Amino acid sequence: MARKLTPLGHARVFRHPATGELVVDTDSLRRSSFSGEFAGEDDDFGDDDDFEGDTDDFGDDFGEDDFGDDDDFGDDDDFGARGRGRARRQARRATRQARRQTRRQGRKARRGGGDKDKQWGMTAVGGRDTVAEAGAASVKIRLQHDFKAQDITFTGSADGSKVTSIFFGDRVVWSNSDGIDVGVFASNSFMRGLLKGQSLRAGLDITVNGSTAGAGDFSATLIGEKPVGR
Repeated sequence: MARKLTPLGHARVFRHPATGELVVDTDSLRRSSFSGEFAGEDDDFGDDDDFEGDTDDFGDDFGEDDFGDDDDFGDDDDFGARGRGRARRQARRATRQARRQTRRQGRKARRGGGDKDKQWGMTAVGGRDTVAEAGAASVKIRLQHDFKAQDITFTGSADGSKVTSIFFGDRVVWSNSDGIDVGVFASNSFMRGLLKGQSLRAGLDITVNGSTAGAGDFSATLIGEKPVGR
């Protein structure tokens, strides 16, 4: 059988924003006079010390950080705690956004700025592998600057040379296990634009693999763009 609750009066009631627990503001408690139950009976509450206490009544349970300062329950604004909680969340969000922006700017500075901040000019990079007999050949080009490719040519390669694969760093951008004759990349061939749009950072390698039909050179030249001074 449920126990009968004893009414104490009227007071402001708050809900804890994290736990949902209801909290009664004892400082605002006023005795009720309905049904004559409390009229003139001071003994129902004892002396004034019953509800006096100090601010630790709430501080010990929830801590000052949960509700802000001691004025959370003492001012006339019933939504003060909620407003302060929203302000704290907005401040934390602004702090996180500022930190992300700082990190982005740091990464951009270490990379030397984004592509939009750079001016680009035409350039060519290339390499050659001289072989003494027919067989595999490979050209490795170590970039001294950021590079955006437009096309590739094998002018100067020995007759019968073939291309089997092209790597930008560890990324395969073209591959054919049977190989394609270097003549396909002649100046009047549409294959010259095979690499257009491919890019690679300074310090990494462009590797062109192929084979030769006999002794001679396997040469690869890439036309593209590099960053230039303002």
